[in-house]
Amino acid sequence: MGSPQLTDHAELHGCSCKVGRADLASLLAETGLDADQEGLLFGVGEDAAARKLTDDLALVSTIDFFTPVIDDPYDFGRVAACNAASDAFATGAVDGLSALCVLGLPRDLTGVAAGVLAGITDAIEGMDGVVAGGHTVLNPWPLAGAAVDAVAPPDALLTADGAQPGDRLYLTKPLGTQPAMGALRVRDGEFADLVCETATREVGTVGEEALSWMTTPNRAAARAVRAVGVSAATDVTGFGLAGQAAVMAERAGVGIEIGTLPVIDGTPELSALFGYGLDDGESAETSGGLLVAVSDDRAGDLEGAFAEREVFCRHVGTVREGSGVSLDGATIEPVRR
Repeated sequence: MGSPQLTDHAELHGCSCKVGRADLASLLAETGLDADQEGLLFGVGEDAAARKLTDDLALVSTIDFFTPVIDDPYDFGRVAACNAASDAFATGAVDGLSALCVLGLPRDLTGVAAGVLAGITDAIEGMDGVVAGGHTVLNPWPLAGAAVDAVAPPDALLTADGAQPGDRLYLTKPLGTQPAMGALRVRDGEFADLVCETATREVGTVGEEALSWMTTPNRAAARAVRAVGVSAATDVTGFGLAGQAAVMAERAGVGIEIGTLPVIDGTPELSALFGYGLDDGESAETSGGLLVAVSDDRAGDLEGAFAEREVFCRHVGTVREGSGVSLDGATIEPVRR
């Protein structure tokens, strides 16, 4: 008997279950929560919260959990852990990683808990972190993730609001996890036949490549960013590339032009079938890469730092004066791993 079909127990999968940007903004406005709190370097609205402990040390805290994007419990745990840690890495906090697991499962799936937790633990330990505990509840939809802490010097921390006109934008993972994993969830029937007819590559191969990207931590990319010094950074997740670029543009009061969309080979056709909007940068990404803004004179150094650490990167756009995000004329670049 195969693994329980985790994804059948949720209507939304991975980072696509995140509350939308507009709804989240309304919620924060209604509750009055903001980042202007004593002791916080930054918080509400950023990838993570940072609190200054000493002149040389800041504590970065974040929490992220979601529904399964894949059926294998162990892989679900690995993806969830990499995704949760990514928010800390996006701020430049790459050391002293510790995690508290978050797990929710329906009663008929409690038997997979050990596999999910093993995946989380192995992934966190692979990032030189420790799993210090956690909390498990019964829940109608499966959920997994972690509350993550890491440390960094206060002056090394990054947010999404520092992009400057003339900066180059780099992305450290290709896009397309949503259509890749969506195709894997179509198991039988006429639509499954349509998926196979539409696919330009074997669906299982595309899914395996997507999984390999989702389980690649952003820690090495963050180390490269720290080594060079950049203007701004965030990670690309449920809002998609266009949505995360819009956050960066709004925070910095600039405009952004996206010229290249690196995508997992085979995902554009699947996205068109499912209506995920990959060609427009709207497809939700799960455990996506870092989106980094760097000054033109440091761009070469950043590319070198990525190459030295064997981190994928693509120059995907530029920062300009103005506002908003434009993808007019953006080219699709298929990527194979």
